[in-house]
Amino acid sequence: MRVEYEGAIYHVIQRGNNREYIFKYDGEKRYFLKKLIDYKIDMNFRLFGFVIMGNHYHLVLQTTGIPLQKIMHCINNSYSKFYNVVKERTGHVFGGRYKAIPVQDDRYILTLLRYVHQNPIRAGICEHVWEYPWSSDVFYRQKRDSFIDSSFILDILSNNRDEAVKEYKDFVQVEETNDYSSASVIGGRDFASSVSAAEYTGPRKRLDKILLETGISIDDIELIKSGSRKRYLAEYKALYVREALKQNYTLKQIAQHIGLSQSAVYKLANK
Repeated sequence: MRVEYEGAIYHVIQRGNNREYIFKYDGEKRYFLKKLIDYKIDMNFRLFGFVIMGNHYHLVLQTTGIPLQKIMHCINNSYSKFYNVVKERTGHVFGGRYKAIPVQDDRYILTLLRYVHQNPIRAGICEHVWEYPWSSDVFYRQKRDSFIDSSFILDILSNNRDEAVKEYKDFVQVEETNDYSSASVIGGRDFASSVSAAEYTGPRKRLDKILLETGISIDDIELIKSGSRKRYLAEYKALYVREALKQNYTLKQIAQHIGLSQSAVYKLANK
């Protein structure tokens, strides 16, 4: 049984039946993308990334109310009807149910997006992600509003949009070696609780306790919370961030607690 919950981020993969090329032509890809946009508007989910390949597609999305199962049913059903009419055929277009891999830890969403955007490179279609027209890469390179919720990703990289776009361009050129298609959960811990980090209600330490257990003094805790950038505090901040992530707090929760940006927390976590 597939466990779904509101507010979860998923890496969704759907393949053609028997791995058939159901997106062989640009017109087919264009129709699928149109329906994806239509249902995003109708169902109000957040879309962080996509790539449409010849025989499958990848999505990185977050539900905000309507269950993922209903979203995917509408998208796949709509395209299946279109494809069968155009090809004058009947039967299944997609190969069974979609695969939905929950993103337990939002630190991984950047490398997941890179994995998705590098699909055409791994398939030998192109040498650079920006050369493939059927992915969300272009929307991260252009500083304009679109149906892709790029701000979530770009804000992790930098609070300055020009700098964030530059960092994204550099980041996506580095080869992604993780296999995000075979995982059952994307994150550092087992997903036994079947809830997101933001909704986690099990026993965990309070953020103040985590900060205190780094060995920092009470006075220095007040300095950190007041936004101090004293160099010697960086070590305590990094210890705090890593432990808070282990306790299933999100980047946003951790950042708000000590007055940092999500991008700063992300960098501390990966030092």
